[in-house]
Amino acid sequence: MKRAVSGLKTFSIALRVVVLALVTTAASAESAPESARESQREAFRDAEDALQLAARNRLGAALSRASGLTDYPLYPYLERLRINRHLTIQNRDIVETFLARYDGQPVTYGLRSRWLKYLAKYGHKQAFLASYEAGMGAEITCHYLRYQLEDTPTPETLLHRVDSLWLSGKSQPKACDPLFSTWQKQGLMTPQKVLMRIEKAAKGGSIRLIPYLQRKLPDDWQYLAERWHNVRRNPAVVNRASLFPLNHPDHEADILSWGIERLAWRDPDAAIKAYYRWQRESLFSQPQLLMMHRAIALSLAIDDSPQASEWLRRADVDGADEDVKRWHLAYLLRQQRWKDVLTVIGRASTERRNDDAFIYWQARAFDKLGMPQQAGILYDRLAKERHYYGFMASARLSRPPTLDHAPVPVDDTAVERLRHHPAAQRAYEFFKMQRYLEARREWRFLMRQVSDEQIKYLAVLASEWGWHDQAIVSFARSGYWNDVERRFPLAYQPEFADAAQQFAVPQALAMAIARRESSFMQDAVSPAGATGLMQLMPNTARYVANTNVSRETLFQPNQNLLYGVQYLRYLMDKMKNNPVLVMASYNAGWQRVLEWLPQDAAIPTDIWIETIPYHETRDYVKAVLAYRYIYESQLGESSRIFESLTDAMIPAAEQLERQGSVSAVNLTPQ
Repeated sequence: MKRAVSGLKTFSIALRVVVLALVTTAASAESAPESARESQREAFRDAEDALQLAARNRLGAALSRASGLTDYPLYPYLERLRINRHLTIQNRDIVETFLARYDGQPVTYGLRSRWLKYLAKYGHKQAFLASYEAGMGAEITCHYLRYQLEDTPTPETLLHRVDSLWLSGKSQPKACDPLFSTWQKQGLMTPQKVLMRIEKAAKGGSIRLIPYLQRKLPDDWQYLAERWHNVRRNPAVVNRASLFPLNHPDHEADILSWGIERLAWRDPDAAIKAYYRWQRESLFSQPQLLMMHRAIALSLAIDDSPQASEWLRRADVDGADEDVKRWHLAYLLRQQRWKDVLTVIGRASTERRNDDAFIYWQARAFDKLGMPQQAGILYDRLAKERHYYGFMASARLSRPPTLDHAPVPVDDTAVERLRHHPAAQRAYEFFKMQRYLEARREWRFLMRQVSDEQIKYLAVLASEWGWHDQAIVSFARSGYWNDVERRFPLAYQPEFADAAQQFAVPQALAMAIARRESSFMQDAVSPAGATGLMQLMPNTARYVANTNVSRETLFQPNQNLLYGVQYLRYLMDKMKNNPVLVMASYNAGWQRVLEWLPQDAAIPTDIWIETIPYHETRDYVKAVLAYRYIYESQLGESSRIFESLTDAMIPAAEQLERQGSVSAVNLTPQ
């Protein structure tokens, strides 16, 4: 009975495909009106269903019934579906023809890899070599090298290519094992290469790989693998001198310097002790010293330790990472040592002194030291820019910030040509069907096909379609920054307005956060699982809504922004309506933000922002503040957000608590 029902469903879908295809055959891919295109979309969906349900021996017939869609932009995806359903050596000509015809296009993504793995599995060597392309991952590369070794009279050259496959911090596919075995028998697996792989496994790979690799070392080297393993699990072992006999001092220096660096972030005092203990042995290279100095100095600076000043001076030298100079400056700002601020900036490279942050803080230092003329010159220079520091400089000069909106000059002919580009047509069709992942693949492919000059017209086209996230991305790729209205679209404005009014949250704040979080990509998902327009974690949405909220619900823009605005209300109550603390809390969590508050006395807001420990949150707060001003301007609202920041203070933790319990929240509409 089930088979009969399935057959009836397949026949019904096939019949609909034929009828819809006949209706839309005359509509070309470039000139079809929207009503005809919608019919084609429906026919395409039905054709996909038919191909999914058809028996393998009926796939050709199922595709032939969609012949009226051959001019439809997405027809190649139907061909691909048929191939995927029956990927066999008997269809080699069909597969190879398809891969050649659409070479490099998104419709082939994953298909070549699957085809090659199938051919390798069943030993179809010649077909594999005919379809192979470089850069398709370790498994396929290993199969390729094994096949090549079978036919070459000089295997040495090929075997040296195995090094890059071997030197991975994670386990490689089983397909590589025979290749590694041959490589090892040829004497190419040296102890140094084994240690290099152990180091990669310890620093960022799989720690479970280390015992396996340890057995491949000579007996008197094996303790080095144990030390890498020990330090990965507990860097404090660097203070146990008995574990490091210095039988292989160069290799032990690698382990110790990395361990001290890791330990510095947990326990800087213990790291300093280990540093002095091993520095007496003259073990460390200059790069290793720089690495350890940086970790100790930054850890102390973040903790506002009295020792930070000494270690920052030691770390802030030529060749140091750029963040050392930034944290040296931040530490002095927190102490409000304005003369030292000028000294550190003066010692920076010309490039760093021209950085917006350094210009702003040089101006602030001049201002605080009673040199308003020098400060004014620098503020005036910054005030011409459209970013956080430019807006802050404008506020300190009592000027409205500069938006400098200039719509991109549009070449209508160029935009129309791009509209009819096959990849643009495919992207548009997927976008209209709300298949955003496939749409973005086609869009990214399209951006690689056109000139840099044309990318700004693609941005205009995406904006016209209401595809906000890709308009924003495309403008960024084009380097055209001044089309403020298109780069900061009033996306979902009615929904934001309703939610903002319901929960008494500034609409511009909510829109600024959505712009920063997702660029209004409604199907966005972060590596941590934050979802949708406002990048909410499902647990957060469930908490503020006091009801079960599925991930699917969070993909719905109106629901996502409603919960996001409700969460902003929650944070505003937590943080006593301090906008900077609310923004930081949205990114890093309110409990962590409370830990970052000054302990004893309030500090100026701009200094607190500059000394936020997490660079992601630091940049986030600066961006959202600037975006909020832009959205207030877009919405026609009077904005004094930056003027208020010039003399605002971030309260100490105790002061915030005295304003009211930080646990008091309000989740009800207002």
